[in-house]
Amino acid sequence: MVEKLINDFKAGAIAENIQCRPPIHLMHVVRRGRAEGGMENGIVNVCNRLPAERYRVSICALDTEETFSNRIRRANTNFLAVPKNGRGIDWSLVVRLARIFRQNRVDLVHSHNWGTFLYAVIAAKLTGIPIVHGEHGKNIGEVEGDSRPKRVLKVVLGQLVERIVTVSQALAEEWIQYGIRREKVQCIPNGVDSDRFHPRADRERCRKEFGLPSNVFLAGGVGRLDELKNFRVFVGALGVLAKAIPDIHIALLGDGPERPQLLRIAEELGIADRTHFLGYRSQSEVFMACLDLFVLPSKSEGMSNVVLEAMSTGLPIICADLPSHREVFEPEKEGVVLNYCEAESLAAKMAEMYRQPEMRKRLGSAARARAVSQFSIGQMVSSYDLLYSRHTLSTVNSSLGWKV
Repeated sequence: MVEKLINDFKAGAIAENIQCRPPIHLMHVVRRGRAEGGMENGIVNVCNRLPAERYRVSICALDTEETFSNRIRRANTNFLAVPKNGRGIDWSLVVRLARIFRQNRVDLVHSHNWGTFLYAVIAAKLTGIPIVHGEHGKNIGEVEGDSRPKRVLKVVLGQLVERIVTVSQALAEEWIQYGIRREKVQCIPNGVDSDRFHPRADRERCRKEFGLPSNVFLAGGVGRLDELKNFRVFVGALGVLAKAIPDIHIALLGDGPERPQLLRIAEELGIADRTHFLGYRSQSEVFMACLDLFVLPSKSEGMSNVVLEAMSTGLPIICADLPSHREVFEPEKEGVVLNYCEAESLAAKMAEMYRQPEMRKRLGSAARARAVSQFSIGQMVSSYDLLYSRHTLSTVNSSLGWKV
């Protein structure tokens, strides 16, 4: 009875303390503020939906190349650019970040991916601010695995953070295998806005808006045009199908360093007039509504936002066989995976989809149902809200002299 009274008193005092506190100042630290990236998209989705009365949000980018600040619709949001100097480790960046954390009275830091890990963790520890670290996927240099020095750094610095948060269980298991305690690693899957991405009946109008032909079978992909996304395979697959299926076209929404090469491949294969490069545009939900089939031949994915968006739109999907895709959908039930995602194998599966509209309908309907039931954006935001509250609550408890 006495223990219950003590616990009730503690809970009431903590709740009163938090209620009296100003909003939690959460600072995200990102390497690049690229507007169209999946990681950035996830940050935007969470930031725009966290309770305004309980959170204040800032974004700190370690590169001034681009920003996504205009997509965050919250009052009193700061976007800071703190460029890294040189190609090696810039130790001055640790000092500059620590100063920013302190001057802005940050309550919790959330760093993202390897490019911020070293700097943000050390800076947070210097200032005594709790930090969680998010892992969203790999860049092309990380697909074959981490070097031994990098693994050692991950283990050493990983012990210092409050939580490692991954978007897929496959990524979580990598950290655990490196030696991070399982209870310190948490998987929060990406979520999709199923109200924004939904099946639509105005395909012809959507295609007109993007300047796409209305009377063709259209397969499409979304993402940065770089080596990791592997869109050369997609363009090559259209080259294989060009003569057999004359009314099939492909469209790519996104931009990046491989665009000139992809254009050249399309010209060499004689399919330039059937390959549509749309660049980066913000209305991806309208683009999804243009498609008959969604294709993503990536070499690696953490957990693809665009796959979830395609599923929520009710599209049949073809992806490379990656562990993260198998966490999102069941092959042959809600989508298709290719063990060897090459031009010929992708072309064969695209042709099968083209010839079987009932299969496309079945896969798309099942994909939509799974996206809505298991990957809602509300579930994702609630998970991050709980994570952030828990670790700022730990700070409050410590200040009151209570163990957590």
